[in-house]
Formats: sequence, C-alpha cells, structure tokens
Amino acid sequence: MHVPFARAQAPAPEEDVQAKMQAWSKALGVECTHCHIENQWDLGYLPVFDLAFRMEKMVKELNAGPLKQYGGNLTCNTCHQGKLTPPKVTREQWERDAKRYEAAYNGDQSLALQMGIFTASLGVGCSYCHDPNNWGWDDHPNKAVARRMRGMVGSINKHFAGVTNPEISCMTCHQGKPKISRSDEQQ
Repeated sequence: MHVPFARAQAPAPEEDVQAKMQAWSKALGVECTHCHIENQWDLGYLPVFDLAFRMEKMVKELNAGPLKQYGGNLTCNTCHQGKLTPPKVTREQWERDAKRYEAAYNGDQSLALQMGIFTASLGVGCSYCHDPNNWGWDDHPNKAVARRMRGMVGSINKHFAGVTNPEISCMTCHQGKPKISRSDEQQ
C-alpha cells in the first residue's frame, strides 16, 4: 500500500487543515464529500488523498523552484479555477493556430504542432516570442521564459506517476492568457 508523503509529517493544527480543505474545495469546485466519506471526516487515509498530496507537493516544489523568480505564488486555483479538471488545449485550437502561421513552419508539422499549442495556450501570436524579421533570433526574453516553462511542464509529470494521461501543458495554467492568474479569487 502506498502511503502518501504528507502522512509522515506532524499533524497540522485543526484550523490549518480546515482552511486548506476549504481552499481545495473552492479551487476544484467540489464539496468535501468529493474526497471524504460523509460523517467519517477523521479517516486518516483514503486512496483519493494520494493525488491531493501529490498535487500539494507539486505546487510547493514549483513555487520554491522554477516559479520562485516569478513570485512563487502558484495555488490550486491558478490552474483549476473552480473546476475539477483544468482546461486542455483542443485539437481545433492548436490546428487553427498552426494553420494561421503555417508559412513560418516551412512544412515542419512537429514545429507547427508545438507552436500551435503555445499560441493557443497563451492566446498570443508568434511575435510574442519571435522577431518576425528574424525567426531564429534566440535572445527574445519571452522565448527564454517559454524554454524554462517547457522544462518545468516536463518536470510536473513526475508528480503524476501512475495517473492515466494527465495532459499537462501550457494551457493547464495559462488558459489562453499570456500571464497566469496569481490570485485565489475565481476568475
């Protein structure tokens, strides 16, 4: 049986647990009974807790690591925004954007897919990261950020070992905006 990492920690004060549970419920748009059994709130472990503990660990690691230079205030609500599952970029979205800029890809379908996902996820055009007069120029600040974020998205998957197809992408947090929501308020 897998025991989540959080069980090895000292118990949190009751008010901290309540505040955390309320924030998670609000961020995911669910009631307490989505994870807990009604009238058995003090059960120490249920299988659904494992994913919650992994997500909490992921948020802490991202805030202390790759997102620290950007303020490190990612929360569950950043990506979930009141929904159980964050949005995913659809095929229609990335194909639309890939087609819009197809001349820039010179027939490279892999590049078209990748750039189509980026533009759809951030709601931007190519010039957000590229100089249209010199596509190969690597010193654009947004291009450097995109490379760091791409590496970060890859590192997120370690928190989902055993989870079927989590589909983490730029869209998960950006949701069609260049800057992610840094607020716990519903958008």
